[in-house]
Amino acid sequence: MKFRLEIVTDPARFEALHDAWQRLWEASGGRIFQSHAWMSGWLAGVRDRKEIRLQIALAWEGDRLAAALPCAVHRRSGLRILSWTAQLFSDYCDCLVEPAGDQAVVLPMLWDAMKQYGGFDLISLQQVRPDACSRTFLDSLVHDAGQLQIEAREERCMRIENQWPDGHAFFRSLNKKARNNHTRGKRILSELGGEVSFRLIEPGQPVDSVMADILRLKEVWLRTHDPNSPLFGADGAVLRTVLDRAWRSGLAHIFLLECGGKIAAASINFVYDGRMEAYLTSYDEAFERASPGTILIVEYAQWSFDRGLTLVDFLRGEEAFKFRMANAETLLSTFTGARTLVGHVAMSGHRWLARRRARQEVAEAKPEAELEFVA
Repeated sequence: MKFRLEIVTDPARFEALHDAWQRLWEASGGRIFQSHAWMSGWLAGVRDRKEIRLQIALAWEGDRLAAALPCAVHRRSGLRILSWTAQLFSDYCDCLVEPAGDQAVVLPMLWDAMKQYGGFDLISLQQVRPDACSRTFLDSLVHDAGQLQIEAREERCMRIENQWPDGHAFFRSLNKKARNNHTRGKRILSELGGEVSFRLIEPGQPVDSVMADILRLKEVWLRTHDPNSPLFGADGAVLRTVLDRAWRSGLAHIFLLECGGKIAAASINFVYDGRMEAYLTSYDEAFERASPGTILIVEYAQWSFDRGLTLVDFLRGEEAFKFRMANAETLLSTFTGARTLVGHVAMSGHRWLARRRARQEVAEAKPEAELEFVA
């Protein structure tokens, strides 16, 4: 099997790939995070940022796009880092390969083409699922070739796997406290602001003003609870362009819990391929006493299971509510490596600093441990 390889660095070239990319994405069962809409939204958001460069490896079989390794290079602290395209905004990262394609052949070719093209010192490929198309190949680069390392820390993605005939059965399966809290929360909402309603905005409906309100509420929450979030400043603007393109793709739904006509909680979710992925949630802290976010989760989970969806995926993050609601989880891995001498030096320095911090933490904890032992 002969492939023609191409490295795409020009955003205009990527835009021109829309039809071929969409066909490959659909055939391979890719996540929304590998869709052309998602990546083109990211490119539109970063187009003026000179520290970021697109770098995608493609394999063509005749006129048909057979595989894609979507990456980008970020310059940070003088180092050039290869990551997945739109990695910061994507919960599951991966490549795309035709179902009939030979991954064992085409992925090494794409990886070799990426390395030969160069332009990067370090490799940081994050958010890789155990069942990712690229996972077996990346594992081989760790265990067989030693080109990459797999980080010890894994990110957890919690989900509710559907085990019920409908949404009502799901609700009845919640423990008594959870059901009572749901009813009590709605009552508190009505006392705080008036009539409580659950509303869905589906693809094709106007969404600009609602999207702006949701992102504003998210920003208010971040300023209090996560002031160092990368979503402030330039990255916040990129998130908006990503969500705009995702909305136009027809895969996004917006779920709203409203109180007296005001948004108490909102969630931007993706519904496709028989599943729901809850991507971005925000709420108005004026209604916090009612736990509106949890109320909304129960509502859209019931909506999902009434329509036969197989799961509700909360994606990344280890917030407490996810542990209360979920019945399954997926662990995501990060693969790192170095391509140049500068990259190897940087990795060695990073490992040395990590070992030093670990020793300091042990030393700081030791006196307290000894005191407890003596007591």
